[in-house]
Amino acid sequence: MAKMGTKVCPICGKEFKGLGNICKDGDYCNECEKKVRLVFVEDEEDHLPAAKIRAKLNKYADAIAAYDSIKKPETCPICGKKLPKLMNMRLLDAFICMGCAEKARDMLHTGYAAVGCMCLSEIQPLFGQAAVQGGRADSSGVFHNADALRIVYPLIRTLWVVPGEDGYEVEYIDPLDSLSDEELQAAPALAEQRRAEFEAKYGTHKAIFEVDKITKLYNESKGRRHYRNEYRIGGRVLLGNIALRDQAVVKRAEGTKEFTIRKLGDCREYRSDLKELKEGMEGGLFVEASLSFVYPGDILCID
Repeated sequence: MAKMGTKVCPICGKEFKGLGNICKDGDYCNECEKKVRLVFVEDEEDHLPAAKIRAKLNKYADAIAAYDSIKKPETCPICGKKLPKLMNMRLLDAFICMGCAEKARDMLHTGYAAVGCMCLSEIQPLFGQAAVQGGRADSSGVFHNADALRIVYPLIRTLWVVPGEDGYEVEYIDPLDSLSDEELQAAPALAEQRRAEFEAKYGTHKAIFEVDKITKLYNESKGRRHYRNEYRIGGRVLLGNIALRDQAVVKRAEGTKEFTIRKLGDCREYRSDLKELKEGMEGGLFVEASLSFVYPGDILCID
């Protein structure tokens, strides 16, 4: 039973005096609060029961105990580059560069504060993904470049709900991460077979683009009776790579129609800051011309 004027911390069970800090089961002591601040984002614990807070503190007990003894290394433990003096992030048990922290934040769909409440062992496996490494090595040690295999294993676009907001963000699932070793070793031959099939079907071109959707963005006046039309042609690169200023050709019964690709973008409707669309990618071709001759399902030959 607590003495007069004291409280019992629902997390550690010790008696303490003062206001304490709030959680779902009441006030907890300042000693626990110092530990909580290391493993919880600010105010995250306010609505959690003491049992959940205690479980997380126990999970990271070793990292919390050694927190003040961690020294900054010379290099980032993830990418191996020199660790900047200022542009770095403190994890529970390590320091990493801000470049790796930004990638971890994006892959975890969270903020920098949440990344800082984690251990290196929780973050490092994320950087082994094929999309981050640029490919995967098989059991024999042969590294398979991801870009060379996208023609048969393209990234799968999906959406995830943004917490606390009525909206979605684009996320990609990489099928290369789930391939068996046998499937990965067979992938280069499948990719070459697919390229040969496309070339036999469409001829030899720098790239082949399959049209999925056409969107008119705006009709801007450049002066009296002069207007600039801009369209976005959405779809996927079936073969090759597409760059800015490439010429696209679509075949019609009455002949061929040709236009210049002014800008390139990813799968988001109004994003147009890419320099290249690689093989297997979904994206958009931005064109300043009248596109009454292009339809969904068309194949564009790029040269």
